[in-house]
Amino acid sequence: MLFLAAAIALLPSCSASKGSDSKPKAGKEQELSDEQRVTLKYVFMNATKERVLGNTEKALDLYAQCIRLDARHHASMYEIANIYSDQKKYSDAVFFAAGAAQLDPTNEWYRVLLADLYMQTRLFKEGEVEYQKLFKDYPANFDYALDYAAALVANGKLQEAIKVYDEVEKRFGSSPELTMEKERLWLRLGKVDKAAAEVEKLIASDPSNIRYYSMLVDLYQSNSMPEKVMETVERMRKVDADSPFVFLALAGYYRSMNQIEKSFENLKLAFSSQELEHDVKMQIITSYMPLLQGNPEMLKQGLELSEILAKTHSDDAISLSIYGDFLSMSDRCADAIPQYRKSLTMDANNLSVWQQMLICMSETNDANGMLEASDSALVLFPEQSILYLFKGTALTLTKNHKEAVKALLAGSKLVVDNNYQLLQFYTRLADNYHTLKEHDKSDSYYEKALSIEPNDPLVLNNYSYYLSVRKEKLEKAEQMSKRCNEIRPGEPSYEDTYGWILYVMGKYQDAKTWLQKAIDNGGSTNGTILEHMGDVLFKLGDKTGAEQHWLRAKETGEYSEFLERKIRDKQLYE
Repeated sequence: MLFLAAAIALLPSCSASKGSDSKPKAGKEQELSDEQRVTLKYVFMNATKERVLGNTEKALDLYAQCIRLDARHHASMYEIANIYSDQKKYSDAVFFAAGAAQLDPTNEWYRVLLADLYMQTRLFKEGEVEYQKLFKDYPANFDYALDYAAALVANGKLQEAIKVYDEVEKRFGSSPELTMEKERLWLRLGKVDKAAAEVEKLIASDPSNIRYYSMLVDLYQSNSMPEKVMETVERMRKVDADSPFVFLALAGYYRSMNQIEKSFENLKLAFSSQELEHDVKMQIITSYMPLLQGNPEMLKQGLELSEILAKTHSDDAISLSIYGDFLSMSDRCADAIPQYRKSLTMDANNLSVWQQMLICMSETNDANGMLEASDSALVLFPEQSILYLFKGTALTLTKNHKEAVKALLAGSKLVVDNNYQLLQFYTRLADNYHTLKEHDKSDSYYEKALSIEPNDPLVLNNYSYYLSVRKEKLEKAEQMSKRCNEIRPGEPSYEDTYGWILYVMGKYQDAKTWLQKAIDNGGSTNGTILEHMGDVLFKLGDKTGAEQHWLRAKETGEYSEFLERKIRDKQLYE
């Protein structure tokens, strides 16, 4: 048989299904001997067992054997169709589902699978036909009615779909879901009045349900009908003047009229209400996120709303963390940290909250807090490399450099497909190894960092400065520092590094030029830069200028171990 040959050619691959029967239907099927029937039943049972166990290929092979034994074995075709459907091999699934339905057109499950597959493969006309038959043959099945309407919509037959929904309402009664679907279809047809009439039916069914009025407000609002919006708001006020849905409706109305302050005041009133669901508030507050970039007014509003959210839902971890996020984005990290802490006492398994809190601790230079928090987080998330980076940074800040190296090495081994993070690990390892005077390792990690990002200004600056301090590879140091200043001009600490390298190389006049740039660009209160300038001036023979800069450096409290001797003896010590 041609169907048999084609069916076998499509095999191999698993799923569960329902409604299948291992016994072929009587009638036009080929006659089998008793021995063949026993064999068929045995093979089908084994196929089903393998399918349940997850041995898909084996199950497909056994179902194929069933079809070889009986080319009209529709139960096997149905099972194969289910397996292919689960594997998203929809065209193959349609082939077998159509075969099963053709061989046994009375089997409801075969027809449902075939109709579903037609829709999944965008054969909407065929899907419509199948669902129409199911709707007719099983009038008490609510799902078939909805599926038929959906198929009509897919084929662009919107008014016919509305008629089906009308029929569904007659049989099963109205519901908000049906009303919303009919409303949506009328709007697609450009019939705002018809859409509104559907919502009015819903309101008539329960005049005290203020949410139904909200649906009508949304309809008028989205179709730029402000007068109708206010008419509906007045109706809402008569039902419940203090409802948060009244305030939401007014917020939308005033926003459409470009009365931003009034809109926001009503939005805050809605947020302050315990009656407004948390999910609705979350949808509103998250809608602010894409609007924050470069928009301080939106950030201010988002901060106010998130504060209200945190107060009205003080027992909700997500609400507290969102308030923390808005505080952080408003450069109020010190205030954000307690919100994150509260959130984590309620739900410690939220990695992103741990990360945001650690970032804020880093911003506020809270090294001890960062160390404690990273250790706590690592108990819960021992495989998260970012936590080792925070821990290593905290240990560096607390001058525990050996432990910092251990944490950073451990974390760097966990990084996967994240060169930016790896760059941070290598940079911090290089800095710590420098402090530990393991210079070969320090240089090695700086080189690794530069292999990832050759133009990273921080790496170029630190690497070149440490080489100059050791008076090693000065030509290389000069090139790196020069490149750093080309990438990030006007940065006093980078200009200071370049000036110092030139000083070490004996290029005193050039060094003076760059150190003066550093002072002019904001380094006039930096003790290190002032002391460096004093050293350069001393080399150039300007001892008075040198002493003046050394004295200014001392006033800052930031200077080298030699400074006081330089001032006392009026001599240069290095």
